[in-house]
Amino acid sequence: MKDYLCEDTIAAIGTPIGRGAIGIVRISGKDALPILKKAFRTKSGKKVEEFEDRKLRYGIFVDSSGEPVDEVLAVYMKAPKTFTGEDVVEIHSHGGIVVIRKILREVLRLGARLAEPGEFTMRAFLNGKIDLVQAEAINQLIEATTETSAKLALKQLEGDLSKKIKELRDRLLEIKAYIEAAVDFPEEDVEIVESGHVREKLENVLSEIEKLIESYREGKLIKEGIKVAIIGRPNVGKSSLLNAILEEERAIVTEIPGTTRDIIEETVTFKGLPLRLIDTAGIRESADTVERIGIERSLKSLKESDVVLFVIDGSVGFTEEDRKIEELLKEKGNVILVLNKSDLGLKVRCNRVKEFAGCVEVSAKRKKGIDELAGEISRLLLLDPDSVVSGGEVIITSERHRELLQKAAEAIKRAIDSLSSGFESPEFLSMDIDEALENLGKIVGFVTTEDMLDIIFSRFCIGK
Repeated sequence: MKDYLCEDTIAAIGTPIGRGAIGIVRISGKDALPILKKAFRTKSGKKVEEFEDRKLRYGIFVDSSGEPVDEVLAVYMKAPKTFTGEDVVEIHSHGGIVVIRKILREVLRLGARLAEPGEFTMRAFLNGKIDLVQAEAINQLIEATTETSAKLALKQLEGDLSKKIKELRDRLLEIKAYIEAAVDFPEEDVEIVESGHVREKLENVLSEIEKLIESYREGKLIKEGIKVAIIGRPNVGKSSLLNAILEEERAIVTEIPGTTRDIIEETVTFKGLPLRLIDTAGIRESADTVERIGIERSLKSLKESDVVLFVIDGSVGFTEEDRKIEELLKEKGNVILVLNKSDLGLKVRCNRVKEFAGCVEVSAKRKKGIDELAGEISRLLLLDPDSVVSGGEVIITSERHRELLQKAAEAIKRAIDSLSSGFESPEFLSMDIDEALENLGKIVGFVTTEDMLDIIFSRFCIGK
């Protein structure tokens, strides 16, 4: 359980563990500066009593016996104008694991405790520096694996979604105020439907919420990447296609069928599309135990994918093995047929194939037709990441946000149904709107519980 009162001082290593040029230990809390003063010395060995706000100071970090640990740069940042809203100290040392851990141990010995995952960001939220959407966006930005997903996380960090949620809550609060007038002043005979246009206003809010819910599909694909399974029989060029898209020799390519025996997964931004490419083992009947396991994993990837690239050797045409794989794909509407080896001449052409969601002719070896493949994926998913990120529409990427928006929408629908049926009890309408307000409030953090915060911030890395 985290310290929700934020009364103690926390510390953690803020840079990745391992060898590096620089390592940073971050301290936050009322004792951050006193701890720094105890362990920091000038180059000549003197204590420093005054640290100028936000100014790096060069010196020596010493241990409990006064022995130097490392030459460091230290900076003190005075509350409340800091990330956490508290006094913050950062100690910048050389990045060796021994040095950085020794500095942290000394900081903990001097009175700080080790921060839990996400605790610095949680304090920023609790101290009103950011809302809950922005806190989650920080984690998304750290975990982003493509430029597009990083841009989308940055938009949320800048407050695009937060502003939209607050605007919707303000509109619901206005509606609620009118409804409560009917409760507080019944002698005025306030007609909820006629005078307040409550139903119309609720429908407008509902429409905006439903647009946000619908945006989750695009947001999820951009945040997590489009899962693309490359499927086909052995030796049709699946690994060559993966290498052509990645523009590097990631997968081993040989003339021997069955070279790929396990799935290979790579993340790449491909012509603006954030892809999670999965090169699978060739699907065929096999007596080889290891190869069979690879084929089983290929079939699993097939079920979980957003897009399937069904690769055949176009210079040979459809074989009996290809047709068996086609049967597996029969019920799926997300299959793009890839006619590979166009450089050898094709015996089947895309204009003669109608049973798939898309088709493209390529030469993975010559890297021809690869741009057209990106266009087919975009068309199939109706997804243009550049316009999504740069456009004015607000996009959600979190399942938590989607669920809460769905609950808010259901509460508003109940209120609209009550008005449509002529049941206009102000008390019941007010209860439905309260439920919608509560769920919207949970998104940005106006309504929170300790359990909810524990779940959200436990996903963060230590030091953030």
